[in-house]
Order: sequence, then structure tokens, then C-alpha cells
Amino acid sequence: MDRLTQMEAFIRVVDAGSFSAAAQGWDRSKALVSKHIAALETSLGVALLERTTRSLRLTETGQHYYERCVELLGEIEQLETSVQGTHLAPQGLLRVTMTPSSFAWLEQALWEDFAVRYPDVLLDLHLTHRHVDLVEEGFHVAVRVTTPQDSSLIARKLCPVPVLAVASPSYLERAGYPTQPTDLREHACLIDTNFRDAGRWPFLVDGQKQVVHVTGPARVNSPTVVRSLALRGMGIALCPSFAVQEDLKTGHLRQLFVGQVALEWAAYALFARRHLMSGKVRAFVEFLIEVFQKQPFTETQTTDNTER
Repeated sequence: MDRLTQMEAFIRVVDAGSFSAAAQGWDRSKALVSKHIAALETSLGVALLERTTRSLRLTETGQHYYERCVELLGEIEQLETSVQGTHLAPQGLLRVTMTPSSFAWLEQALWEDFAVRYPDVLLDLHLTHRHVDLVEEGFHVAVRVTTPQDSSLIARKLCPVPVLAVASPSYLERAGYPTQPTDLREHACLIDTNFRDAGRWPFLVDGQKQVVHVTGPARVNSPTVVRSLALRGMGIALCPSFAVQEDLKTGHLRQLFVGQVALEWAAYALFARRHLMSGKVRAFVEFLIEVFQKQPFTETQTTDNTER
């Protein structure tokens, strides 16, 4: 059997986490995938994978071989791309997942810039707050505002995303302005459970970290919903800056504790190692970097605690 095909089968099994998932994603039978791996291990004379009825993991030798296979196949793909000229004209289906709020921020640039620049790339966008498994579900790129946890993916940082404390004028008129973070214990707080330790909000006060335990009428795993509740005057919220920038400009929300919220996320482009040299993936990630450099998420200072 072709050695490169065996190596690709090996990479797919590792990325997918099982023979069945690899076979399904590759449109091959499980038996054929198993045959490729068995032939590869036989020819090398070593075990690359340790199999049990419930799990599959790399041996120490398998880990090293996997990393070199990814590099080698990436170099081959890059060579083929340069010969075919597709590095100048990326093409084909590009499956991308991002949240609705990220899409709203990128929408104009996607259609007016990327789609015009690369007309032969077909964007297949999947908008969801769900944590999508890129390899298992067949996506090329994810745009996420988070802290990357999956070491099997390549993460390209696009820009920092400050987290802002905000509330509507109507809420502040009714409940009063908190003048220091500890005042939040007496306020209705809207909790985004995407944050680690969601009910413990960290601040920097006179250079010292201060954690405030907060409670409120709602807990939800969506910055979009938290923003909506804040706009309704239901309480004070911590929101990523991109979700509330326009509301702060229009005055529909007020920013509290400017420069004191001790939380910062970042926007990342995530993709599998085997897509490292793909022309369409590379073009899209470079486009994202360009867009975020032109218009980064910055700390908005539309208002502060001194306003009443």
C-alpha cells in the first residue's frame, strides 16, 4: 500500500480519536483504515497506537511519528500547491464556524473583501455558540473568543478582547451607581457562564486584585443574551468589548470601572495541523489577521463611574 496514504490514515485516526470517526470523515471503510494502520506499523516494526475497547492513544514513538507525518504531508501539500499555482488563487469549500456575534462584527469584511478577493472559495459558515469539534465535524477554521484548550489545534491569536462592566442608564437610575467593585454585592448582576468562576468577578483596585462574589437574576452561556438583558435594565454585566461597543457609543449602555476589570479574552483562529499548508485556510487566517489588526477590539472609555 502507498506509504503516504498510510500516513494520512494514521493522521486522520489520531485527529479523529477513533478508527470509526476517521473512516467516516475520510469516506472510507473502517476495515480499510485499520488495514492502512496495520500495514504502517508492520513496515515500521513499532506500535504507533495503544488500543483498548474504550480508548485510543499514541505511544511515545507514535507521538513523534505523528508530528513528523503532519510536517511532511504539509510540506508535500505546499509543494503541490506551489506547482499548481493555487497559492495565488485559493479555491474550494471552506467550512468555518463562529458565534453569531463574531459574524456580525466580521460580516461586512467577509462579503465585501474576502469574497471579492477569493471568488473561487465557497464559504460555508456555521454560526453557533456551541463548542464545535473541528476535526470530528469536518470544519477547516473556527473563530473563537476564548482561551484555547485543545493542544491538537493550531491557534493563531488575532487580537486581545477586553471585558467591560456595563449597565443601562435605566438600571443605574433605579439602583444607583456602584462606586467601587465591592458595591456589586448589593446589585443585580447578569452572569455569563462562559467565564471561568462566573460568579466571581475579578478587578484591579490600586494595583491589587480584588475578587467580588456576585449574584443576580440570570445566568446564561451567551454574551449576546447577557447584553440583551443588560439593555433591558435587568442588571450589571461583564461583556466582551465587541458585543457592546455600539451600545456604548449610542449611550444605550454605560461602562463602569474603566480599566479595573481584570479579565481579558482574545480572539483566535483555530485549525487542525493537517490544514496548516492549505491555501484556502492560509488565505482565510491571513485575512482575519489583517481585519483584526485594522479594527482591534479595544477598551472603550465612553463613560466611567464619575458620571451620574
